[in-house]
Amino acid sequence: MIFDKTPSAKRIRWKIGVLLVGGFMASVVWGQAPSADEEDEAPPVAAVEKENNAADRRSGRSNRTADRTADRIADKRADREEDDEDAVPPMGGYRIELDAPGAVSGFLQKYLDLYRMQKRKDLSGEDFLLMVDQTPQNVQSLLKTLGYFDATAETRVTQEESGVTVHLNVAPGQQVIVTKVDVRVTDEIEQDEAAMAQFRRARERWLWRLPEGAPFDQAAWDDSKRRVLDYIASRRYATATIASSKAEIDPKTHQATLTLEIASGPAYVFGEVSIVGLEKYPENVMRDLIRFKPGDAYQRRELLNLQSELQSLSYFSGVVIEAQPSEEAPYVAPVLVTVQEVPHNKLDLGVGYSTNYGLRLQTRYTYNNVLNRGWVFDTLLNLSSKEQQGEVGLSFPRKQSGYGHRLYAAYNNNNLQGIRSRTGKLGVSRSKTQDKVERLMSVEFVNENRHDDYGNEDHLRALPFNYRWVQRDVRTQRNPRNGNIVQLEGSVALKGLLTDESFVRLYGRGVQYWPVGDKHVALARLEVGQTFARHPEKVPSDYLFRAGGSNSVRGYDYQSLGIVDRAATWPARVLATGSLEYQHTVYGDWRAAVFVDYGDAADRWVDWSGKTGVGVGARWASPVGMLGADLAYGVNDKTWRFYFSLGMSF
Repeated sequence: MIFDKTPSAKRIRWKIGVLLVGGFMASVVWGQAPSADEEDEAPPVAAVEKENNAADRRSGRSNRTADRTADRIADKRADREEDDEDAVPPMGGYRIELDAPGAVSGFLQKYLDLYRMQKRKDLSGEDFLLMVDQTPQNVQSLLKTLGYFDATAETRVTQEESGVTVHLNVAPGQQVIVTKVDVRVTDEIEQDEAAMAQFRRARERWLWRLPEGAPFDQAAWDDSKRRVLDYIASRRYATATIASSKAEIDPKTHQATLTLEIASGPAYVFGEVSIVGLEKYPENVMRDLIRFKPGDAYQRRELLNLQSELQSLSYFSGVVIEAQPSEEAPYVAPVLVTVQEVPHNKLDLGVGYSTNYGLRLQTRYTYNNVLNRGWVFDTLLNLSSKEQQGEVGLSFPRKQSGYGHRLYAAYNNNNLQGIRSRTGKLGVSRSKTQDKVERLMSVEFVNENRHDDYGNEDHLRALPFNYRWVQRDVRTQRNPRNGNIVQLEGSVALKGLLTDESFVRLYGRGVQYWPVGDKHVALARLEVGQTFARHPEKVPSDYLFRAGGSNSVRGYDYQSLGIVDRAATWPARVLATGSLEYQHTVYGDWRAAVFVDYGDAADRWVDWSGKTGVGVGARWASPVGMLGADLAYGVNDKTWRFYFSLGMSF
């Protein structure tokens, strides 16, 4: 480390000067490169042998290094507090100028302590010098995880009027290339030709991340070992272990040879399932969901699927499932299920506000064990100035098929865009959620009375069959940044079967998220629908379309786009809307957004005339979901409107 002091640095106290001079002298000694003779004495091949869980993760090592640096700073601060006279004032921040190839520059900025400690306002001059002195060594350690085993680094500190600057020059050297990979799976699995063939195919397609010819990467090496072990252990061989693993690095030829051996152990079958913690609810609510039987081949995915299904039930706040493989023959894996129950009764009260409905009051009551059968009774009441909604339902426990059933009755009274509607429903539904897909089938009787202020009035009834399919392929619904959500719906009703007018309704919508850089997001939304009916005035409103408002075409009132008749907007047969939005992270979980919406609802496609809305907004990834506020301009109406929304733009 070299320190350049300019005449403008007179304000630095003499103690800092002494420390910096000391740091300079230390760097002259510590920073010397090894002589050629010393290099020749090094062995030509360095062998590194690690068990599966022994290798430090790249980010984990950096976090621990930063923690040790912080602990050291805290200890030194405590020592200085004992002698205030000798205390060194804080640095107050510093700049970093990094000279390194692009392949390693971003990596060092993400994991190097010098960057991680840059925002610390309480970093003293002494701690700063110590960290700068250690930076070349830290750089070398980090770059070894990327296959750069002969990297060099040099630091230089300058003091100017604008503050302290650390100059870091890095020469990574030649990267090590993987020239040979030897992965073996031994023990009882060798007798199972089908399992071995399946493993070889999986390894070639997706399991192994470091093929021959790839640059060596410690994280990819660790991850490849973990993937292979998990693959074997999750399929019959529950006690599989890493027998040996070795990464041989030749620093002269810059080549790596990777060797991994997995000992599969014996093949297991499922044993009996024991349940702990179940007191308030009947055992069948869990037993009916268990698809495997004692004696079936052990498969970890069966346990994961069961845990996912149990966690989705309203009876439990927590579920833990563990296999307990025996160490001796017969090789059986009993299963222990531990649950944490919730009370039978649950009452939720809420007050909220939305642009579409204004002030809203909501109450929901749930009783989880009707007749001690695990049947769930629920009631819902929503009250706002524009809509009053009530619903009661009775849900039955799911079976091994994964489907659950529900009976329900609902009433809705609303006044939207000059149309007053009172709707009653009676129905039965069948639903299933598996992996990322939700399926729902229902048959419901709908009776609606709707009218406007000009004497137009409809009395409607229908008995439609409905099907809905939803796929949510996003990592988190609270703050989605990548992936998509797709929803498809279809409804059919036949005249004469408690139905005034035959109709077919088709509807689809989706949203796609793309990450932009490390923090920003772009998204596109599209929805299209059409109801096929000769006399749409005889079709209930829920099976027709209107557009406008939050999560539709912003810049226009909620459901104001449709068939306009004087001051009323009637629901229409066709719908198409779309949206493009860009969200730029400003601070933490807060984002600024710009968007453009386009769409309309009409009686026929020839009458469809897209309306445009543009605007800006703010997004907050709150603990309960994405909270949004938008200011939108309706280009066609030449009006500004403000919106609140909670949830994903869908």
